[in-house]
Amino acid sequence: MIVAVGTKNPNKIRAVEDAYRLFGIPARIVPAPRPLTTPPQPVGLEAVLKGAVERAKAALQAVEKAEHGVGIEAGVVEAGGVHLDITIAAIVDAGGRTTIGFGPAFQIPPPFLSQVLSGVEMGAVAEQYFKRPSIGYREGLIGVLTKRRVTRYHLNLAAVAMALTPRLPHNSQLYLKP
Repeated sequence: MIVAVGTKNPNKIRAVEDAYRLFGIPARIVPAPRPLTTPPQPVGLEAVLKGAVERAKAALQAVEKAEHGVGIEAGVVEAGGVHLDITIAAIVDAGGRTTIGFGPAFQIPPPFLSQVLSGVEMGAVAEQYFKRPSIGYREGLIGVLTKRRVTRYHLNLAAVAMALTPRLPHNSQLYLKP
């Protein structure tokens, strides 16, 4: 199966490879550019979800013979008065079916919040604060905060695995449309 992924980010690509492998689904992962319509830092659940779905649809369209398009989007949501960084994955197939999965979320450090809420990408804020390049393409902010015990890869892997769950053969009857 050819799986198109709406990113060039190596940890997102690896997470998709590993999620499909986790469930024994043979897949050749092909990176595709993210759509220009997705903002660098989505704020709000609907914006993060929309970004993941748009990435998945664009990837599916961009890669010839792809059976799945996968989009992974991280963004900011508010819950209980706390701002969280959350990762959402969407998988779209040629038949138009979309499945969604969420990864773990973590609390955004208060010094980062005003910039992130104004649309500055979390990775850029973290790079500036920690004086380290390419954090978003490496361990992610969560990797820095946890000293690499949990990394952005782990968040991406969990989100993609959750989006794959309804597509697993043993779950097919559970997820039929009523």
